[in-house]
Amino acid sequence: MSQAAQTPTVIQRRRSFHRNTTPIAMSRVISILFVLFLFVIGGGMAFLASWDMPAPSKTVEKVIPDERFPR
Repeated sequence: MSQAAQTPTVIQRRRSFHRNTTPIAMSRVISILFVLFLFVIGGGMAFLASWDMPAPSKTVEKVIPDERFPR
């Protein structure tokens, strides 16, 4: 349907609907994304707090010269 074939009331209703719902829809999307972000951050913090990270188990051999020890 072209713009010329539409009546002014249809165009006015469309603009009114678009203008009135977009800020509400965008604020709802932003709030959902913010809550999701908080859940991800909280989940990451809980994971790091409860993770039992093993200590490195590599054997280290270091030669210490005799001059470092007093006699």
